[in-house]
Amino acid sequence: MNASTGPKTARQTGNQNNQKWMPWLRLHRQYWTLLILAVLGLALGRLALMMGQAPAQWHPSGQDITRAFWMGARFDIKNLAVLLGLPLFLAFLMPAGLRRFWQKLLSGWQVLVMLLLNLLMVVNYYYFQFYNSPINGLIFGIAEDDTAAVSLTLWNDFPVIWLVGGILLLTAIQVFIARWWARRLSTGLSGWRLAALAIASLLLTAGLARGSLGTFPLRTMHMAVSSDALVNNLVPNGWVALQMAWKERNASDMGSTPEAGMKFYGLESLQDALQQAGLQSADESLNAAQAAERARNALQQTLPPQEAWQQARQPNVLVAVMEGWGRHLLEYDDPARNDLLGRLRPWLHGKADYFSQALSYQHGTYQSLEGLLLDSPITPLMQSRYGYHGYSSSVAQAYRDAGYQTVFLSAGQDSWRKLDTALLQQGFDQVLGESAILERYPQATTHTWGVDDEWMFRYARDIVAQAEAAGKPLMLVMLTTTNHPPFRTPPGYQPAVLDPGTLGSAMAVDAEQGRTIMSTYQYANDALGHFLDQLDSDGVMAHTLFAATGDHNTRQIFAYPDASQLNFKYGVPIIIWLPEPYRLGGQAHTGEWASHQDIFATLMAHSLQDTRIATRGRDLYADTAAPVALSFIGDDAAAGMGVFISAEGAVIGMEHPQFYHWGADGKLQAAAAPSYALQTQWQKQRAELALRDWRIRSEALQSPPPLPDARPPAAHTSTDNKAAATID
Repeated sequence: MNASTGPKTARQTGNQNNQKWMPWLRLHRQYWTLLILAVLGLALGRLALMMGQAPAQWHPSGQDITRAFWMGARFDIKNLAVLLGLPLFLAFLMPAGLRRFWQKLLSGWQVLVMLLLNLLMVVNYYYFQFYNSPINGLIFGIAEDDTAAVSLTLWNDFPVIWLVGGILLLTAIQVFIARWWARRLSTGLSGWRLAALAIASLLLTAGLARGSLGTFPLRTMHMAVSSDALVNNLVPNGWVALQMAWKERNASDMGSTPEAGMKFYGLESLQDALQQAGLQSADESLNAAQAAERARNALQQTLPPQEAWQQARQPNVLVAVMEGWGRHLLEYDDPARNDLLGRLRPWLHGKADYFSQALSYQHGTYQSLEGLLLDSPITPLMQSRYGYHGYSSSVAQAYRDAGYQTVFLSAGQDSWRKLDTALLQQGFDQVLGESAILERYPQATTHTWGVDDEWMFRYARDIVAQAEAAGKPLMLVMLTTTNHPPFRTPPGYQPAVLDPGTLGSAMAVDAEQGRTIMSTYQYANDALGHFLDQLDSDGVMAHTLFAATGDHNTRQIFAYPDASQLNFKYGVPIIIWLPEPYRLGGQAHTGEWASHQDIFATLMAHSLQDTRIATRGRDLYADTAAPVALSFIGDDAAAGMGVFISAEGAVIGMEHPQFYHWGADGKLQAAAAPSYALQTQWQKQRAELALRDWRIRSEALQSPPPLPDARPPAAHTSTDNKAAATID
């Protein structure tokens, strides 16, 4: 009896051990199945991105496409091994009771990971359609922006319900297949067989998570598989792109020293930047204090007294930052067939100076605004705890110190991204917004993002009139909102002649949407032109300096899958009005490359005198050798921050530069052997950009900022109602 029961008991014990590990083994099979299904799904996502977003004239080599899909799959597997594999193998370190609970959690975790990957795959597709880029740091604007307005825009512009349904369906299919295959496992393992399987699977997972068998693991730098930007943009899936965006976002962290940002430009130290900028010789030795002093001196300039102004009054300085005023669409303007300018036409063509080859500071409204007002490569700055500092590069503070009344007027809410408090710290006396405009003009038409442009300009005219009556010079910065998705024109607006057909195959949307975008673009231009006409009839323009530019390009209507049209992808118009005698005998260099950094550099050179100001850009009415249009944009995460264009070509990224030369067709082409002149420009521009980064960090880190509940000085006005009262 005992002899017969002994073997049976051992067999039962073995079966019990096998069954004990059966849940883990099924999760293990489910893990590998989901990994394969996820890689296939993400590959289909890349295919959809390539087929849906590439222009008809895009003809990459098959070898480049193969490399992009292969490298993308490697990044997919690397991240899936971490997200799905690591939690699975942690179960081996747990006691039996905790392991059973952990395995129940793992089943839900796998579903959550698949849902997240599929969601980000779809987000990445439509993000590319909107921004012509994989997910980048601008995505965090959804939380920092007017979230309700952003949500309404997404709801109106995208098939949200269908997309959510598709994401859920794809995830359900993938999970169903994986669980079905896992349930087919009927024989368990125990002892050395289980250990061997677990160790082999763990080693394989670790290798896949590393992504490479070479000296270094798979890293962001490996995403550059081609000189074609669209090919490179196929590599990161939505999850990887979001990770890179978070790193880009963290670039706004000041670090512990002012030199913390040098690495973003491929430089080692402040002395390295000084040498690259030609401010320190190679054989000259400077200690840290001496280098900092030299950098501070280089980042300031003295504006001399101007005898020509002795008989003239201090001029007003007005700047209009136009939402979505991109440069590219103006290529298709035709007064007889496709009128995109309205009453702005005479100002753009002859009355004012039009700089047609210009780049924006950044690719988002808030980011470009910080660049214009603070010359800051680090963004968001004013929204962070460092926004409670005042910065020497603030243009408003320079004008306030010169006796100007400084006002910021937005067609949107003044509290948008904390502008109502942040701008007061930067030298603005008043910050006005939608509420103040509606209080004065309750009949004003509104939209998702604020009041329509014509009403903001009407209010701006009132501000100018009051400043004129008070006899005090005015510095006024205006921000419009109408030309923003969802695109529409105010009720009753009758657009001039428009023909979307003039855009031909360049238009990335259907004819109906194209007409809507063009109508909104025309409306905004017409409102700006009418505003200028009114100021001219009021006699104000004779002693007013005026500039207008776009915050970024026009969304949606064009696609820029590669760098060949970088000048249009980030191109914005700049128009400047300088009356006599404020021109100082200068001639507008409208045919040269320029950027946002040159706007206030020009305005201050022609309105301020006998004072020290922060260095930025160049005077567009003065001669400059080898002019460059510099932008703070990070076009390619692998290349680093910064973009510039010149007559020599273009460079994307200051850390790992991608060089381009001009082709015979007027488009940019990848340069395998960049010219010496272009390389020299890159060295200088990255050094200057790094020095301006150092300026912001050094001032932000000088002393602990005030507590977040600090209030602006009582002499300033921070709310719409108070501001409106002071204007009346």
